Amino acid sequence: MAFTLKELGMNIRRLRMSRPSQIKIGRPMLQYELAERAGIPASCLSNLEKGKYRNPTWQLLTKLARALDCDLADFFLLDREKKSPSMLAFEEMIDLLVKEKVEKILRERIKE
Repeated sequence: MAFTLKELGMNIRRLRMSRPSQIKIGRPMLQYELAERAGIPASCLSNLEKGKYRNPTWQLLTKLARALDCDLADFFLLDREKKSPSMLAFEEMIDLLVKEKVEKILRERIKE
């Protein structure tokens, strides 16, 4: 299953909402507050959070990550609460090793 723009937008929104607002004390960060910090138009952030921004660039995502004080990888987590980027990388590495081992076994059996 591929990662979608909607999931990207939901993760960005979740990260924004987890940060305190400097404008409205005691409330989550506002969209226009994050947009201003990142130096992007608020409409751009709104469309991105809704999953309607078709081609977000790495430059745009990097600006948002800096403004949110997070890693770019945090935008691409499917279960953000459950797994850290390092855990995802570890799981991918294990999957790759298992896949390579299974392919090697199958190749050896075909030769027999």
